[in-house]
Amino acid sequence: MLTDDTLREGLQTPGLSFTVDEKIRIARMISEAGVKRALVSYPSAHASEVEVTEKIVSERLFSEVFALGRTVIDDIDVIAQTGANISLHLPFGSFDMEDICLSIKHAKKYGRTVEIAIVDVVSYGIDDVVRIAKKFSECGADVVQLPDTKGAGTPNRMVSIVREVKKNLDVAVEIHCHNDLGLSIAEAIAGIDAGADHVDTTVMGIGERNGISDEITIARYLNDIGIEKYDIKAFRRAYEYVFDLIMNKIGSRFFMDNMPVLGRNVETVTAGTHAGSFPSDHYSFNVYAGRNAIRAALSSRGINATDSEIRKIVQMVKDHSVIEGRAFRLDDVVKIYGEVHESS
Repeated sequence: MLTDDTLREGLQTPGLSFTVDEKIRIARMISEAGVKRALVSYPSAHASEVEVTEKIVSERLFSEVFALGRTVIDDIDVIAQTGANISLHLPFGSFDMEDICLSIKHAKKYGRTVEIAIVDVVSYGIDDVVRIAKKFSECGADVVQLPDTKGAGTPNRMVSIVREVKKNLDVAVEIHCHNDLGLSIAEAIAGIDAGADHVDTTVMGIGERNGISDEITIARYLNDIGIEKYDIKAFRRAYEYVFDLIMNKIGSRFFMDNMPVLGRNVETVTAGTHAGSFPSDHYSFNVYAGRNAIRAALSSRGINATDSEIRKIVQMVKDHSVIEGRAFRLDDVVKIYGEVHESS
């Protein structure tokens, strides 16, 4: 039932970055707590994400290992090469249903479990969600993920969506609830009670902006209602380790910044895939940095970098964030721009 997303969603936490060794250590701790399903990476983002995925797959830390990518052939192929199952997400905004179906069918050729996320699901009418989910199921998707990507949903809304999809389709449903309004746990529990098969969680609820549903809370709930049996005490090691990483890399201010509604993190963009869909003047960059986010950040300082400079800056940010295990601030990116600009 639990899908641990600490290594992927958690890596989108403002101010946070993990080295490869740190990600593997977290994965081992989560595995020891009895979690059997995990989304561990975004392989098309960087070679280190491929390395992490291959190590987790080879160590057999989880019964089901997933890696995330866009609904494009290159992303699907690189995920498949790691040995992981294939998790895909739609783009923000409009998309071509037939193109998405072709991508799903391509992914299914690898013989892996394929799941696809209807991004920002609460922005759709319920009939549209059912129609889209039905089409993707017919194209071969094994799991349809229903993410409240912008954290704007409510428990009642999630119940309605999950119930309608489960009532009309014979497909596994996964939910993914963001915490912008402080409702991620309530929304996740409501989704579970409505029939969701999987729920995404992270250690300490960390993630993009101010995160998603907290893992230990949902694990305890699933234990209490008799659906799963997780080792609650074993989670403590993972929590203490992630807490130490946060304190060492960000500091105690993180916990105020990560509050729902008023925390600074609610307005901070980390993932390149989110740039443009979440207007923001606050940025945090790591291995998931994207060209659009870097360009927008530099533009906010009056800097118009060339395409070539942007590519070099993005690569430098990705490489150093993994090696050093730290996120880059806007001032850091401006400094890197200066170095790149002078050398070009």
